[in-house]
Amino acid sequence: MKKILIFSNGEKMGDGLIKLPFIHEIFFQFTNYNLTWVAYGTTVYSTTLKKMSSKYIYNVMDNAELQILPWKKISQKYDFEKEYYDIIIDTQKTVYKTIALKRIKSKIFISSAASWLFSDLKPKKKLKSKKYYLDSLFDMLGLLTNKKINSNRNYSFSKDLEENIERIFINKKPCIGIAPGAGEKDRQWKIENFIKVSNYFTNKGYKIAFFLGPGDVREKNIILRTFPKAFFPEDLIKNYLGPEIVMCSTKHLTCSLSNDTGTGHMLSTNLCPQLKLFCKYDPVKFTPKSRIIKIISSQEFNSKNINSIPVKEVIEKIEDLILSNQ
Repeated sequence: MKKILIFSNGEKMGDGLIKLPFIHEIFFQFTNYNLTWVAYGTTVYSTTLKKMSSKYIYNVMDNAELQILPWKKISQKYDFEKEYYDIIIDTQKTVYKTIALKRIKSKIFISSAASWLFSDLKPKKKLKSKKYYLDSLFDMLGLLTNKKINSNRNYSFSKDLEENIERIFINKKPCIGIAPGAGEKDRQWKIENFIKVSNYFTNKGYKIAFFLGPGDVREKNIILRTFPKAFFPEDLIKNYLGPEIVMCSTKHLTCSLSNDTGTGHMLSTNLCPQLKLFCKYDPVKFTPKSRIIKIISSQEFNSKNINSIPVKEVIEKIEDLILSNQ
């Protein structure tokens, strides 16, 4: 069996979800290869997303902390000196980490660091620097396959999960998904604003599905005070991971609204229209190119404060998305 190594700085929930289609595509394009994922730091592929990614990743090595100095071991945690990989793909751009990674033996090494200086395969023409992060990963994969990779592969879910999701949504249509949480509080639109949006669409006859992370206790309490019978899909299905439930639920949503967070990325399946709210980060880098996924950035209102985005603007954008996708 041949071997591929993918190297990254590490993945939090949002990063891990964005990269899942890349992992899927490697699996489908290179069927006779084992995929090893090496993270310089921590990665959700060895924890939260292990169940979802283990179908495609043969081995995960986290906290590898590769060393650039030739007289030191490549990694204190793993014995890379004895390893050889047919393909190594470097997904990060910090030069000293790329040089350290090149100490691992390989037949083909691909990296965009330092304008592709260290890469065995290079693009024939200059690629756009400002694009969705996942598209940049597909560009590197395209160098190996010598063809443009289709980045719109549909997500697949187990039949049992789909049946469970169908059951809980059967009397909840039309339904709008609301994900008000955020790991970084400065990326979080006020929960009171989400409540106003929810009230508006409830009065229009829509059901609301709320998607919350494990740290969103305050938000859940506020939601329950306003909507005592609030609908939380993740609370109703057991034996499946939260990300799987959120992603599969998008097949039953008329539209969704989220901050630029992990749950927001879970909702970005292209299976339903979505509106994402941004503040300090580049929306282009973290939003897939899609006619049904739209963004509003606080920078449009000359501010880095996400709460400068007006509720009225959000409501109007959601209505436009629903209308244009009926």
